[in-house]
Amino acid sequence: MINIKIQRQKDKITYFEIKGHAEFSEYGEDVICAAVSSVGQMTVNGLIETLKLKKKLKFIEKDGHIVCDLKNSGLTDEELEKSDILVESMYSYLKDVAKSYNNFVKLKEIKK
Repeated sequence: MINIKIQRQKDKITYFEIKGHAEFSEYGEDVICAAVSSVGQMTVNGLIETLKLKKKLKFIEKDGHIVCDLKNSGLTDEELEKSDILVESMYSYLKDVAKSYNNFVKLKEIKK
């Protein structure tokens, strides 16, 4: 099971975590794992490369585990606003995947 945790503060995503494996099919052929991993990695890469946040961004990408903590990264309001576009796009996609494949992907959203 892939578990996705999204934390929001004042309607902005401030933290996300993706971990686990869908076990939909064999390793290397699991399209659900590939889809979820790709969008998570794309989002972190966009934050790092496109928005140039590498020196500030608190994140982990290791062995199918992605964590990104925007709240504690010391980002400016402008950086947070730009980040929100990427992170909300990721959330929209993951929400659809979790809905379509709810036996393999669980998405939990926490509002603070």
